[in-house]
Amino acid sequence: MNEHLNLESGEIYESGYRLDDDLVVIDHLGGTRKVDIYHCRSRSLKKYVVCKILRPEFCIHFNSLQAIIKEGEMLARMSHPNVMHGYSFELEPAPRIVMDYVGGQDLKSAFFTGNYSAFPISEAVSIVRQLAAGLSYVHSQKVLHLDVKPSNVLYADGSAVLIDFSVARDFDPESLPEDNAGTRDWMAPEQTSRSVVGPYTDVFGLGVVFYQLLSGGKLPFTTIEVEGSSTADDGEGMRLVKVPDYSEVPAHPSELNTSVSRELGDVALRALAIEVEGRYGSPGELGEALDGVS
Repeated sequence: MNEHLNLESGEIYESGYRLDDDLVVIDHLGGTRKVDIYHCRSRSLKKYVVCKILRPEFCIHFNSLQAIIKEGEMLARMSHPNVMHGYSFELEPAPRIVMDYVGGQDLKSAFFTGNYSAFPISEAVSIVRQLAAGLSYVHSQKVLHLDVKPSNVLYADGSAVLIDFSVARDFDPESLPEDNAGTRDWMAPEQTSRSVVGPYTDVFGLGVVFYQLLSGGKLPFTTIEVEGSSTADDGEGMRLVKVPDYSEVPAHPSELNTSVSRELGDVALRALAIEVEGRYGSPGELGEALDGVS
């Protein structure tokens, strides 16, 4: 019998639990409604790893199962110091992805819950440069991340690593994004309107993160309610949803933080251009712009 399917809703594996002949649970790191994240020890790899495990109630949910399979396949293709790498994907005894263990905190926890003014601008620029390099690599693998945000960036000892490819997709200029692909405050206009997305879409998400790093966590846009479709899981049809108010003109970062130069703030704002034509076309272009002002 598959013991994973006997887990109750909300129940987690305790430290020391053996997932299989290779993996032993060290700690539960968190999770979402659909997945749990565990810190594990791998006997075969002889190292600590992270396991992302689909919760038992979603193991028979076709879309959820397909999503974690696709994410596992994508992560196995990644090999870059600023991008999470996946070692394997297994279906039994539980659908799971085995990934690198990266210490430290996610960027949201590390910097957006403390003394914002103490955050050095040089470190903010370094983080964005690293993420731009990581995203450039991801795009070279014909993948769009589509959910660049502080909680999807692990940061330790000056190194930034992009994680969570749960809504990432293979780049296809002919297809449109799913309704729930992304996180509202970091979504580009073409995501919220379900228009064509591309590398410039990830530039926008990175631009929001950059703006927050420069401004002490402040988001560039407030939100408004518009009529939109529900997510695929709830089946509620049309409803009011909150989206960023792209008609707003964001405050210049130098007005929010006197340590930010006008030129550096201009780079962040160009990454946030509403029209694709006015935005950096790729993360590489954003990285080059940073090289020109610092």
